[in-house]
Amino acid sequence: MAAFRFIAWVMVALAVALLGADGVTSLETGEPVMRTTSDVLALMGVNGDAVAENSPGGLSGALSTVLKLPLWGVIGVIGVVLTLIFRPID
Repeated sequence: MAAFRFIAWVMVALAVALLGADGVTSLETGEPVMRTTSDVLALMGVNGDAVAENSPGGLSGALSTVLKLPLWGVIGVIGVVLTLIFRPID
């Protein structure tokens, strides 16, 4: 349980760091910048759009939606949910 709790908090911290990176980039460029999940995956060499297009049926639409969201939101929501699931019980 402690390992999952630690992973959840690391995901929350990573989401805050990604949000901060978007904020700093927005201040540097003078216009709002939101890096989508697809943009960050492209930096790592993964073509997320091709993966979404080649997925079967309803999964394709779901993946396309997730790839259009900001990565800090995706990781942050997953981290918060895991934090709530694996919280210590008194």
